Amino acid sequence: MKAKLATTETANAITANIVRVINMTPKAVAYRINNVGIWDAAKGIYRAGNTQKGLPDIIAIYKGQSVYIEVKAGSDKQSDFQKVVEQETTNAGGIYIIIRSTDEFLYFWKQIDKRI
Repeated sequence: MKAKLATTETANAITANIVRVINMTPKAVAYRINNVGIWDAAKGIYRAGNTQKGLPDIIAIYKGQSVYIEVKAGSDKQSDFQKVVEQETTNAGGIYIIIRSTDEFLYFWKQIDKRI
């Protein structure tokens, strides 16, 4: 009998957990940004969405500070558009972080008051 390998979290699960934690935190709010295209059943394809390319998966505000969170799972990497948004966000004084697990986010969230 083979040992069962630990499964990694999906990006959707990580994102849902992050939004839930932030929205349960006093003086904090989070919004999930859906950047996926729209399914066109008649054509059998995804049509491009109308959001700006590179926006993070989650936009949050905590005690007046903007926090942009990009969620990556597995071998996902940041796109060039996402790198531009990261630079623009940090140049404007916002916090931008890439998260790969719920545990990683929870550690970051416990430390955030030190950053604000």
